[in-house]
Amino acid sequence: MKKYQFFLLSLATALIFTFLFYKKSLGINLLLFEAIFIPAMIYMNRPVKFNFLTSSLLIAAIVTGIFVMLYSTTWGIIINFLFLFMLATALNNRGSKSFIHVGLETFPRTILAQTYVFQKSDDEQKNSKSGSLRKIVYFVIIPLLILIIFFLLYVASSSTFYNRVESVFRFISELNFALILFFILGIIVANVLLVNTKPTSIYTSDTSSTDDLIRRRKPYYYHFRKDGLIMQNRVGIILLVLLNLLILFFNYLDISTIWFGFTWEGDTLKEFVHQGTWVLILTVIISAGIALYFFHNNLNFYSKNKTLKTLTVIWLCQNFIMMISVIIRNYWYIHYFGLAYKRIAVMFFLVLVAIGLISIIFKVLKVKSTYYLLRVNGLSLFLILFISTLFNWDVIIAKHNFKHYDRSYVEYRFMAKMDESALPYTVKPIDELINIDNTQREIMPAHLRYNYYWSYSEYYEKIEEKKDDFLLDYPNRKFLEWNYADYKAYKMLTE
Repeated sequence: MKKYQFFLLSLATALIFTFLFYKKSLGINLLLFEAIFIPAMIYMNRPVKFNFLTSSLLIAAIVTGIFVMLYSTTWGIIINFLFLFMLATALNNRGSKSFIHVGLETFPRTILAQTYVFQKSDDEQKNSKSGSLRKIVYFVIIPLLILIIFFLLYVASSSTFYNRVESVFRFISELNFALILFFILGIIVANVLLVNTKPTSIYTSDTSSTDDLIRRRKPYYYHFRKDGLIMQNRVGIILLVLLNLLILFFNYLDISTIWFGFTWEGDTLKEFVHQGTWVLILTVIISAGIALYFFHNNLNFYSKNKTLKTLTVIWLCQNFIMMISVIIRNYWYIHYFGLAYKRIAVMFFLVLVAIGLISIIFKVLKVKSTYYLLRVNGLSLFLILFISTLFNWDVIIAKHNFKHYDRSYVEYRFMAKMDESALPYTVKPIDELINIDNTQREIMPAHLRYNYYWSYSEYYEKIEEKKDDFLLDYPNRKFLEWNYADYKAYKMLTE
């Protein structure tokens, strides 16, 4: 496609994007947008050979688009566009195998796609000494900037000149800059979805790597010893013995105090969970680093490395026990303080940790490469992100927290910020709120003095105002904004 044709296509895409989304919430419009442009993306990258990765991204983009129409959650919208951009990258870079590599490639490609109209074709490079971008800078941008500077200077220095050009300022003030910026955003999205760009080194690394580690037939030396593999194996054994003893003591304390001896003393438990989570994150990163350091080269093929492998697997299994401790910490946090976005995110993160630890163990035992770890954990991250968009978490949180008000703290300020789709479950009659408040004062008396505490009357006033605004606004929404969750909420509140 010639550049002027693509430029017209990009403008048409921006017009469609603006028509579907400008000043509209997302629902049917997103599904219509993807119904138009996913086939266009496939057509622009023909012939397309769908492998597992490309097919998965295609299905994920369509399914998450459907769930945006059902729930219209911010998280679902973000992940849907991420999958859509990754699909564009996978279609552009034929033969990609790893979700991690495609995700990383998407970021530079998003920028490179915007410079497409300024890039020279091969013929232009042969026949032209100066690039199109340089011409635009010299003949358009620089003169325009100088003109604007002198125009503003003349306006500031002469009231007569200003009176003559006042209509220009009036015209500028009447421009809808929000609409213009939205149109520009549409052009950016069109470029990402439809432009063919040259792959970066990330793509080359993806296509040239394999899961299995290959033995390098050359000696490995340390500076201070000639028997490098023997020394590396001994250092690894000493290090892993010490690490296993240290984490054994750490896990013993967690098991004795959290697994079987936990008693809540009325504190917020925030640090209780966050400390365990951050320790786990650092531990997993260090565990992966140590495993990769000792088992990234010919030490994998050293005949006397069984002790080192065993110690490494034991240490990783003990990290697994630490992960269970964090699960229990998070369970108690939810038990006493209800569900929240970050507490749900911690559970998804722990699933990723479990898969990561298992993949590292498999890498050590089966002599797999670092690329294998990236590919497997990239796939697991993709699946976790995909699954996380299939639920309306606001509704789940609202239902759970008010259902368990007799054992866990209900933070009214947080509940008032739930999405409009959760309104049927957050709107409560005043007598029910009084009952909840009385129960909360008995089981959570310490929290009445914190700044996040709202009385039932504050919550009732805020949530009733939010409900009235929603009931007033919803009938005026356009068909393109329709989503099932808000429709259901409106029906429940009116019936």
